[in-house]
Amino acid sequence: MTIEREPPTAVPLAAWLARAVARAGRAILGLVLIGMVVLNVVNALGRYLFGSVFIGADELLVFAMVWLVMIGALFVTADRSHIALDFLPLRASVRTRLALAIVHHVAIALGAGYAAMQSYGFVGRVMMTGQTSMALGLPMTIPHTALLVGFGGCALIAAALVVADGVELARRSGIDA
Repeated sequence: MTIEREPPTAVPLAAWLARAVARAGRAILGLVLIGMVVLNVVNALGRYLFGSVFIGADELLVFAMVWLVMIGALFVTADRSHIALDFLPLRASVRTRLALAIVHHVAIALGAGYAAMQSYGFVGRVMMTGQTSMALGLPMTIPHTALLVGFGGCALIAAALVVADGVELARRSGIDA
């Protein structure tokens, strides 16, 4: 759900830094994805041409994909580019769109926050048991922590968006915030 905002006259350092970090993060995610494709192709070629495989490649690809998706979710939430039904917001006033965005991001913050709390508990249980992956012997806390980071980050980002949209709604309504 996009909100029309007046363009700032000067880009604050924090906003510029956030955009730079996001660009770098997206580039890193893209490179990781390319590396995953290369690993998959090399593993397939090794399997079918030479009869040998990199033990744990599939496991590594799955773990990397989980991290990729959860970190990508952070960017999507921050960009407000998640899947949304725009038929109502597109026909609403700017203030109504802001109010809808607040409701939307409160729901995301609550849902993702709940999922993060559950993930935290699960990661703790996995850590206590010392469970490792079958092929690589990696601690299973590594892939499961991706969910904690992703959901926790989405909850924090959504909460920040609620505050930002609330301030903007108050400003547009003539209320001193």
